[in-house]
Amino acid sequence: MKLLKKTLTVIFISCTLLFLGGCGLAQLINIINCKFSLANINNITWAGINLSNIKSISDLQWSDLQKAYQAIKNKDFKIGCNVNVNAKNETEKPAKLCAYDYDVLLEGSPIAQGSSATQTTIINPNSTALIHVPLSMDLYNIFKNGDAKNVINLARNLMDYGNGTESNVKVKFTPYVNTANGAGKGVKLPTITLNKTFQ
Repeated sequence: MKLLKKTLTVIFISCTLLFLGGCGLAQLINIINCKFSLANINNITWAGINLSNIKSISDLQWSDLQKAYQAIKNKDFKIGCNVNVNAKNETEKPAKLCAYDYDVLLEGSPIAQGSSATQTTIINPNSTALIHVPLSMDLYNIFKNGDAKNVINLARNLMDYGNGTESNVKVKFTPYVNTANGAGKGVKLPTITLNKTFQ
């Protein structure tokens, strides 16, 4: 079933690219054959506090607690982080990723969405490239009646995501293959729910 789905995807995208003006078929096949996985989620920040290594309130410094208190008082629940994605090319020719979309879900509900139509990544033959996806999430509506513990619990979920443990956070990544005429972001590839295993 998986092989059939991949074959149909190759045929569909090949026809689309030919209709749009074409692109090197080898490049097309290479990007479709690339495998993606989660490298890690790091640099999780809130109110000027780096939460990447914070496991509980007791790990916060006094200055961090003051920043957290001020953020809660100002109803500031803007959280930033980096999702780092591995793209693995097992073919003999380079592949080119021209754009991507992403969705972050908390307990099945979207909390962040975005895209990049400007980040071009070349994945060399028989190698793995790292794609940096910066995320920004305004979680006021989720945490408006909460406290710093809620933010720290979310940070822990982000850090643990993809490590084989159950998490209420999911990250979905949708790559695009380039087209010859450069129109838009290109042709959309199937969406991948990222984890530590190449997909």
